[in-house]
Amino acid sequence: MMDLQNQVNERVSTFVSEITELARQAAYDMLASALDQEDGGGRGRMFLTRGGTLSSRRKGAKRTSDELSTMADAFMAYITEHPGQRMENIAKELGYSTQELTLPVKKLVSTGKIRVEGQKRATSYYAASPESDDGAGRGKTRGRPKTKQARRKKA
Repeated sequence: MMDLQNQVNERVSTFVSEITELARQAAYDMLASALDQEDGGGRGRMFLTRGGTLSSRRKGAKRTSDELSTMADAFMAYITEHPGQRMENIAKELGYSTQELTLPVKKLVSTGKIRVEGQKRATSYYAASPESDDGAGRGKTRGRPKTKQARRKKA
């Protein structure tokens, strides 16, 4: 009787390991085809572009200027329609992470296309008014001066 039980256990164990390997291989094949990896050695990242197409970029790879421009344009369009929003709200509405929007927003601020009010997570974003082309309102309007001397001068 023990011999029969051992044989059944062995066959069940073999069957389970074969099914597990088949499932693992199928999952790997699906993932590899989704990531469209030719070498199979690196890790890629899938994301949806603004046009709705699926694209992949290796983790840590630089974004193209077209991607940055698309993100900046989407950000500008959103804050023109909804001024005074915070980064978390804007990123959620646009379908990006706040980290992904950091560089395009910095570029928009440095060119004077947008202005910011507040600091840290309470920063609100506004489209720069076209009549204020004198450079006023550009840059950061964040916080108080860091040194005691600068604070005394400000007061």
